[in-house]
Amino acid sequence: MMHFYFSNKAHIFWDDVIEAAVIRWNSLAQEDEFRLPLNKLIELAVIKKARKVLIDKSPSTVLAEDANWLSSEWLPNLLNAGVQYTATVNPEGSINHVDMRQSIENNTIEINYHDFEDIHNAVGWLSEMSA
Repeated sequence: MMHFYFSNKAHIFWDDVIEAAVIRWNSLAQEDEFRLPLNKLIELAVIKKARKVLIDKSPSTVLAEDANWLSSEWLPNLLNAGVQYTATVNPEGSINHVDMRQSIENNTIEINYHDFEDIHNAVGWLSEMSA
């Protein structure tokens, strides 16, 4: 495991086993505290030439401005970084779950995105994808 970024909101690291850039949220984050870690995740994906990303314990609520930013800026940057597979661990029915799914469905078919209710299923799915 290579640690890349840590704050009181998020921990970003490279997982050698699943060959993925991982963000693990520690608490609710909004605006810059939300955007900075997600941008750091893309930085790590570029450095490692990652095709896979795992987003663990996504914030349960996302501000409208942050949802728009996800769709208009972050997602295109994620795709430009070469990421092809994204697994997100979310509580079922959370607002973030809906926002991320809608952003991806509305903007691209270039990324294979799946939601999971637990980390084990997300890791299992990513493990099956070739790096």
